[in-house]
Amino acid sequence: MKKIRQTAPRPAVMTGPRKLVLYVEDDEANRQVANVRLERKYDMLAAANDREACKFMVEQGARLSLILMDIELRGSTLNGIDLTRLVRGNLIGPNLPEYATKVPQLDLPILFVTAYDQRYRKPELLAAGADEVIPKPIDFVALHTAMARVYVRRV
Repeated sequence: MKKIRQTAPRPAVMTGPRKLVLYVEDDEANRQVANVRLERKYDMLAAANDREACKFMVEQGARLSLILMDIELRGSTLNGIDLTRLVRGNLIGPNLPEYATKVPQLDLPILFVTAYDQRYRKPELLAAGADEVIPKPIDFVALHTAMARVYVRRV
């Protein structure tokens, strides 16, 4: 006669709320590719310019877990470096566009996603308030590695 081995029921895996990621990118194709890859694991917001980015930062600031920031942002008044300084509380003054004046200071990881790594040096970008710099088009292995490093440093 075979013995039937009983096992205790497994507890349900509890997962917390998904992290909310804001991707600020002026190129629609880059936004779409990133969204398709990242929405499996994260709730995604996509901003095509500084105005949309500021709107999301004001509306969702406390919920945001990460910002992926393009640098150039064609057609915007503020580029990605300016937006990063704004979020870090280092860009103030009367020359800010009205839509940027209510952006809260946020303590969350910001990763620059750039094809201009020759024009902008990593130390300069980190000094602006970024946590990491990854190449564009997004290298998803580099992105996930950078995210892991950032979250470990912030724990």
